[in-house]
Amino acid sequence: MGDMTTFMLDARSRKALEELRENIGASSNSEVIRRALTLLQEAARTTKNNGKVLLRDADGAEKQIIIG
Repeated sequence: MGDMTTFMLDARSRKALEELRENIGASSNSEVIRRALTLLQEAARTTKNNGKVLLRDADGAEKQIIIG
């Protein structure tokens, strides 16, 4: 088990965390945060190396995500 960290979230961030937990089927807020950190870390690494982060919707439309 890792170290415990406590932090404060404003109402908007709490709502986003709750919605993410439901949308991805996470069992806890900690799981949401761990998964979000993993995704952001990979996205930041990609853009740092001059790569692009793209999202493609069901219709095939792409949207570039700017990190940093």
